[in-house]
Amino acid sequence: MNRTLRRTALLTLLALGTAGAQNYTGPKVQLSFLHGFTGPDRPVMESLVKRFNDTHPNIQVRAQAQPWATTWQQLPSLVASGRAPDVAVINEDQITGFVARGAVSPLTAAELRTAGIDKARFFGPLFATADYQGQSYGVPISSVAYVMFYNKDLMRKVGLDPNKPPRTRAEFLQIAQRCTVDKSGKNSTQAGFDPRNLDTWGVSLYNNWVGARAAYAAILQNGGSLIDAKQNAAFNSPQAVSAVQFLVDLVQKQRVARPNSTEEAELAAFSQGKVCMFPSGQWYLDRFETQKMNFGVTFMPRVGGTVRDAAWGGSSHLTLPRQRPGYDANKRAAALAFMSWLAQPAQNLTWTATGSLPTQGAVARNAKFETAAISGVFDRLNSVYATSGFPWVGQVMVPFDQAWEAAYLGKKPVAQALNDGVREANKQIEQARKNFQQ
Repeated sequence: MNRTLRRTALLTLLALGTAGAQNYTGPKVQLSFLHGFTGPDRPVMESLVKRFNDTHPNIQVRAQAQPWATTWQQLPSLVASGRAPDVAVINEDQITGFVARGAVSPLTAAELRTAGIDKARFFGPLFATADYQGQSYGVPISSVAYVMFYNKDLMRKVGLDPNKPPRTRAEFLQIAQRCTVDKSGKNSTQAGFDPRNLDTWGVSLYNNWVGARAAYAAILQNGGSLIDAKQNAAFNSPQAVSAVQFLVDLVQKQRVARPNSTEEAELAAFSQGKVCMFPSGQWYLDRFETQKMNFGVTFMPRVGGTVRDAAWGGSSHLTLPRQRPGYDANKRAAALAFMSWLAQPAQNLTWTATGSLPTQGAVARNAKFETAAISGVFDRLNSVYATSGFPWVGQVMVPFDQAWEAAYLGKKPVAQALNDGVREANKQIEQARKNFQQ
């Protein structure tokens, strides 16, 4: 980006950063704001809230940070007793459940428009994470994704171009095969290769919930889904079985991934230059940068199928909890103004210092990211999908993760593992339906 374009982009961000919050002109109000940013991200959020308060004298926000789990436990009772916070941050795996329980109020199109919140500005699947039954319930302010780290030195060592990470299944498999080298120097495609005596290997797979997100991405890439139109578990469809089978075959047939491994073991192996590709959460970025590794970051290749790009994502959303009858309309208008301001590009750019991905294209295009490794995934941020949109996320994801582990470890054939997982998930969904408003 040249100097003129950088200046234009900066001016645009600054302009947008003050746009939506200028529309509250009512009497001075005080808002309570509940969030779970209790780690290194807390001072960043506190500085943003202070900046808002300093520039909006008729709205004063009192922020309270507490562990996410505490909020998930307390929010329903706070709503029921009429003591709900004016604004609350809810994560992607919880929001549909709170919506279905009636704990969060919808954001009407008129309210969004008046507050200057344009959903088209955000990455589509990210904004839709807080949608339910055609209605919006939240505005994204933080985002993470399942990405693929790759070791450039190791790729170069085996004769591959480190500046061309894989995008397709064929490219991915070729790199995995070339990087899987035994201690005699033979790779997995050569005669005499000994898979029991590896020096380096192609890709990391492992047995926890993070490892299962590779299977989630593969299923979406092949046109499958975790649930069907009736919101019952459906991760045993032909598309899902085919996609997960490819991943399991990387261990059992291709022998380019280690069997029976853990995230910790694969993380150590990648850090030590023993594995070419390490799919995982972007939250490991700081670790690899601190280690001064020569690595790249790319979007999860289309290993599951060719239907679409897809990767798992997590996110946090600003919401308006349901309030008691007679709630002050000025406070709701002020809360919307605060949400609008906090979600603007300038504030989102500040928030990326916490390790969050941009929530919108205007921020992703900022010159700050020109040489950043994480920018390797920015061209497909519109293809990051959370596990949301159905109230019983936990009832689906726990059996799904267990099914992945059983298939990856070879305890069950892929189809049986997924069938068993769906059967268990639907048992739990049947019970969960009784607890939700339909």
